[in-house]
Amino acid sequence: MAPTRCGDDAPLPVPGTVETIALPAEAGTVRDIAPTDRGIVLLCDDGRILRRDADSGRCTDVARTTVTVPADAEPWCDRVQTLRLHASRDGAFAAVVIDFGRTGEVLDLSTGRVTVPLENDGYQSDTVPFSLAFIEHAGRVVVLHRTEWNLIEATDAATGAQVARMPATDGDFPAWSDHFHGALHPSPAGTRIASDAWVWHPLGRPVVWNLDQWLTEGERAWSGDIGWAALPACAYHWNRPLVWLDEDRLVLSGLGDDEQELLPGARVFDLGRREPDGPGATEEPPEIETFGGPEGRFFAADGLLYSSSESGLEIWNPTTGTRLGALAGFRPTHHDLTRGELLELSAGGLRRLRTAAAEA
Repeated sequence: MAPTRCGDDAPLPVPGTVETIALPAEAGTVRDIAPTDRGIVLLCDDGRILRRDADSGRCTDVARTTVTVPADAEPWCDRVQTLRLHASRDGAFAAVVIDFGRTGEVLDLSTGRVTVPLENDGYQSDTVPFSLAFIEHAGRVVVLHRTEWNLIEATDAATGAQVARMPATDGDFPAWSDHFHGALHPSPAGTRIASDAWVWHPLGRPVVWNLDQWLTEGERAWSGDIGWAALPACAYHWNRPLVWLDEDRLVLSGLGDDEQELLPGARVFDLGRREPDGPGATEEPPEIETFGGPEGRFFAADGLLYSSSESGLEIWNPTTGTRLGALAGFRPTHHDLTRGELLELSAGGLRRLRTAAAEA
């Protein structure tokens, strides 16, 4: 680990004002949201999926999901099965999945039709959020999802046709094949992807590979250098916040290598400086910055790191480790990249704050 320092305290006010958007009464209880270019997609408690138009604020029913958490679901180590909503950036598709569960579905929001039924093999699925992410590639929307504990598949969201998959193994276990994949985090432009994975004994160990190369070349990409890299392991700890600052720099939360001794903080890695190696190489990418302080959910905008914890929102300079501002009481849960807003789904509605760049 790179030398650690505590972030300098600079308790400046966060620019902008937190606004609250009232959600329509007919929506009832909103379980989750997903920002898109066309507005915010809402998942209601009764399975309805609504779209809130970004300009008019009007809500429209666009689909209904049949995915539900099994009545007999039992949490593993406090990982409670929960419905999660994802949406493609263009707002054309949504996915409803069960985090720490096995099933889900992709829906076409123009017709309400299920285009891709989702199910992983169930092996250790209760240890991780459902692996899923939307990406745009070669002019179409692709959904990335876990089909087996160690395999991610890419599927055309409109047709259900396979685009690419990790190659299955038969007695041969290259370094990339022994990871239980968790939450997926594509880089902003989709050139790389990180999986918040774990390996036995168990160790949380996020891994990264070249997403664009994989989707373009398919399975043969795995026979060469696909940019595979493993971040430092942490005993008994995964499902941890991480975020891309840009196409090369990835920020991982927590300082330490054991869950029992983990301290709040951030570690910044530069995948652009990774040395090319053979297939499945697991060399860690260079760690270029480490500082204490940030905890909770991580977001990134315009080169800055945002952390959202029980105490509220904090803004950090990830190059110097300096805390640039704090806002108590605002705990964003989502990032609207199109409009440059951090969003908090609360009992009172949807709270939002524009990032500094968006304000400028």
